[in-house]
Amino acid sequence: MRLLPLILILVAAIAAPPTLVAQEGEDAPSMLRLSFFMCNTTRLDEALQEAEEKVIPVWEELVAEGMVDNYGYIVHRWADEWNVGIYTIAESVDAVIKASEEAARRIEQRYGDSADAFGQACPHHRDGFYAFGPSTGGNGGGEGGSEADEGGN
Repeated sequence: MRLLPLILILVAAIAAPPTLVAQEGEDAPSMLRLSFFMCNTTRLDEALQEAEEKVIPVWEELVAEGMVDNYGYIVHRWADEWNVGIYTIAESVDAVIKASEEAARRIEQRYGDSADAFGQACPHHRDGFYAFGPSTGGNGGGEGGSEADEGGN
């Protein structure tokens, strides 16, 4: 019975899809964090304006410094109650967390409590980390992308 956990781990490692494991000489696929928020739609424009004026410039710095690859917002006005998403793309979960901590530090240092419109408008959230799988774009590290896709076209 002591061998059962070891056997299960070995079987899982052998059966893992190739997109989850970087091949020799390849970079590991990027990590995507999606944070979904339940936002009050009557305060959403103010929250997004704050994001554009105060939050995005800090994340642009982190992109320029190489801490993350991309950061942004997705918004829907009609669907379910989780109406705003923030995405972060970086090389690993650890990189996303470190960049988030650094962004929070810089925002607090620059704006203090005055950067809270988003928090007031969007009090509930949930986070998830995702590895990219096969895709048609070159941004995710999946098998479907090609070098020709990386030019942003």
